[in-house]
Amino acid sequence: MMNFTQKIKLLIILSLGFSQAVFAEFMANPGTCNTANASLTTVASIAPPGTNLLTTSYDATSCVGVYPGNDDAHGWSSPDVNIGQAGDGLLNGEGIFNGEEFVDPSDFQILDTDGVRNDPGWIHLAHFDAENNAAGNVSYSTVGPAPLNGTGLTLQVSDLLTFSLSCTGSGESLTDCSAINWLLTTKLDIISDVQELLGPSTFDHLAFSVKAGNQNSGGGFAVYDFNFKTIFAAENNPLLNFNTPYQLGGTLNTADLGDKGISHLNVWARDPVDSSVRVPEPSTLLLFALAMLFVSYVRVKAL
Repeated sequence: MMNFTQKIKLLIILSLGFSQAVFAEFMANPGTCNTANASLTTVASIAPPGTNLLTTSYDATSCVGVYPGNDDAHGWSSPDVNIGQAGDGLLNGEGIFNGEEFVDPSDFQILDTDGVRNDPGWIHLAHFDAENNAAGNVSYSTVGPAPLNGTGLTLQVSDLLTFSLSCTGSGESLTDCSAINWLLTTKLDIISDVQELLGPSTFDHLAFSVKAGNQNSGGGFAVYDFNFKTIFAAENNPLLNFNTPYQLGGTLNTADLGDKGISHLNVWARDPVDSSVRVPEPSTLLLFALAMLFVSYVRVKAL
């Protein structure tokens, strides 16, 4: 028979397990990555076109990997409804990730009807498949419907932006597409369209999940993240903000993946947290209740 203290410890252990239940497959990075292997070189205005607002290029803000598997496994890169809710897509904590790789839990939000502020907010934009040639093809995702606005709206990412890339290098490097220049161009009406579906917010992170080679060749997949809050703060330019459409450009290579040719690449963007009042998660409430129970017990014993 457990005494009161043993019961308290058991409840705390169970509550901690509960808070991690959705991330049951999480594992530590089996390899390392280098943020210098992905860069942002351009944030250009669309109107007037072609004006680069950056004073310098930026390496990826952070990265994770190298993971020996495939980021497309088990539908991890095919979220549905693709609005950034917890457990829907790799970067939102499905599979081997926990959703905190690039976003602090304090920036999580409420995006679905469970009312819990545990949604990382990552939206899958596009998938590039090399298909054994340098040209490859790009397919775009669907976003929505968002359960909280009740409109039943969906968005086709292809109506919001275009993503293109070109292989760089020479010889086998060019044929295998082990290094690329990438370009993401948003449409002029992206702000109003996204806000109609997802509320008063735009994108504040851009991430590339790259698969090349396999475990035996030193390959696998790695993810590189650009945090525009950090980059825009460093630039300190009022023309760089989250309410203006831009054309973004940069480079990426597979040095972390054995310099192998890209098999495929997934593009993600994060819809940032809104300004509504935060709601404690159930695990937090449970721990608070346990603490109060323990304090009450101590007081009773003192009496």
